[in-house]
Amino acid sequence: MPYIYADPSRCTGCEICVLTCSFTYFKVLNPKKARLRVVRMEPAIDLVIACRNCERAPCMEACPNEAIKRTSKGIIVVDEGRCDGCGRCVEACPLDAIHIPPNGRAPIKCVACGACVQACPVGCLKMAYSFEEAFEKRRNYAERLKEIILSLRNSG
Repeated sequence: MPYIYADPSRCTGCEICVLTCSFTYFKVLNPKKARLRVVRMEPAIDLVIACRNCERAPCMEACPNEAIKRTSKGIIVVDEGRCDGCGRCVEACPLDAIHIPPNGRAPIKCVACGACVQACPVGCLKMAYSFEEAFEKRRNYAERLKEIILSLRNSG
């Protein structure tokens, strides 16, 4: 199951990934129309939120219309034709990685196309191809993030 992960110790919060995403899918530079988000956690600590294509996907389970499916490559996608815009999938996502964009009817989420990975000027975004690979990298990133936070708190 491919998905996007980010090294929070390298993310600058520039949001070029977000703008690239919105332009790729909607031909506008609008963060609210991007399939991923950048969230500021602390000064100088930004986290990229993108769908992880969960093995047991709460968004799929919450959809009353079976509009959310998994492709043969493991990517969770929304069938706009079946979606009634109820938003249950948005409420069910523990990562807040799916949302209904302004003036949209159906929710959008990252489909791991990789456009943001190519656009990231600091190379913090990567494509993961297995849960084990991504879990190990996230654990390493979490340890580095913890060190950064502690360092920032101790210096201030």
